[in-house]
Amino acid sequence: MSIPGLGHIPDDTPVTTNRIIKLSPFWEWRFEISFTSQVTVKLVSGTAEKDGTELAQKQPYRFTGLKSKIFTWTGCELEIDGVCLDEFVEEYAAAVDTPMNAYMNLHYKLTSLRANARREGAKGPRIMIAGPPNSGKTTLVRTLTAYATRCEEQPLVVNLDPKDSMLSVPGTLSCSVFAGVMDIESPDGWGSSPSSGSSVVPIKVPAVFYYGHSQPDQDPITYRSLVSNMAGMVTTRLSEDSDVRGAGLLIDTPGVNGQDRAGIDCLAHIAEEFSVNIIVVLDSSQRLYSELSKRFKNTTTSLGDSITTILLDKSSGVAERNESWVSQSHQAAIKHYFFGDSNQTLSPFTQQVDVSGLTLFQIPERKPQAPSPKPQSFDDCLDRTHSNQRLLDSYVTTGHSPLVPTQLTTALEQWTLTIMNASSRDLPEAIRVSTVKGFVYVAQVDSDRGKAKILAPVAGQLGDHPMIWGKWPEPNVNLLG
Repeated sequence: MSIPGLGHIPDDTPVTTNRIIKLSPFWEWRFEISFTSQVTVKLVSGTAEKDGTELAQKQPYRFTGLKSKIFTWTGCELEIDGVCLDEFVEEYAAAVDTPMNAYMNLHYKLTSLRANARREGAKGPRIMIAGPPNSGKTTLVRTLTAYATRCEEQPLVVNLDPKDSMLSVPGTLSCSVFAGVMDIESPDGWGSSPSSGSSVVPIKVPAVFYYGHSQPDQDPITYRSLVSNMAGMVTTRLSEDSDVRGAGLLIDTPGVNGQDRAGIDCLAHIAEEFSVNIIVVLDSSQRLYSELSKRFKNTTTSLGDSITTILLDKSSGVAERNESWVSQSHQAAIKHYFFGDSNQTLSPFTQQVDVSGLTLFQIPERKPQAPSPKPQSFDDCLDRTHSNQRLLDSYVTTGHSPLVPTQLTTALEQWTLTIMNASSRDLPEAIRVSTVKGFVYVAQVDSDRGKAKILAPVAGQLGDHPMIWGKWPEPNVNLLG
């Protein structure tokens, strides 16, 4: 084509997004994909893994809304189709230079401890991963879990970071036994829990508690109680299942900096409740490692084990996640809960309900604390107790109510509500610390008619189960368009 005065203008050349990337041994391909794009990765030759899970040759893996990496021990060839926000190859001259070497050595040590525990009929290693925000804690937990399952182990994985959900929606704490391969294409990288459709990988059945805040110090009384209740469930599972008992625990924790006194108290409570005997700290500054080493020096667990604290460097590949990215990941996780993804399309049910027949509670805002002459720690708000009665006493003492009754109105449209494994006749204190039955999405509320349209993953009546509304995470986009 030509235009007078401009001459010939060539036709647009089609953009080719398909490419081949060759990785030498110990190299990794790091990538960042937006939430509106999809990139397909296929292992052409060699071996490769994502967070410890091996990629099958010739099988396409589809990723969206992800910052991650693919690593190879032996060298490989990857076929990539799609546009990334950012991508590059990190080259390492030898295995000793990559942080994966330290992770593999830690795995070998845990394997030895598991074998010793089985010979003695004892509990396997109970590992807690700690570190500042954006230090790679969850990635390390996933990697160690994947390595364990590849050795036919069945570790019990505990997520205590409400910002990073595991097999659930954001704002929850969860635990589950992993005995098989994880779904690396799922938004959280862990897989799927029971919903309304089949899955290409084994379904995990987690125990879930609803916290409803992003940080433990926003409601330390409730957070501590939920941790204690989950620890009780985990202890029961370890005592009843010899395979899980021998494999031990892998615990992911909230991000804590070395100067955060309340955060360190929170980690100490977690370590105490789960009888942690190995603490792995991902901290380039070593401040948190120093504080935890002093905290647990010459101490033993409730089982009589000494506590070992290990420092590992933060990987240079850990990607920073700003608030916008975190918000988009939360929306993707909630959408995945109801609708699945390209590999597992779910069919949620929309139903009309009578607003008057619902029992709904709201998580109240925390009352301002009076100024303290010294920095308040996580323990300053609490008594060391596991009982719901003492929990109630703590609520009364602090003037803090765990839940307040509320009504379903138009203000709650596009919010996700939590259905509790409790009765509407139970006390609010008991409802607050119960496990989660499921989640529903409020699509529309007709206040004049007293009706509401809700979205649920499976068909059925809500029954006598109370629901909780928390203000975190924020309301989702319109899931029904």
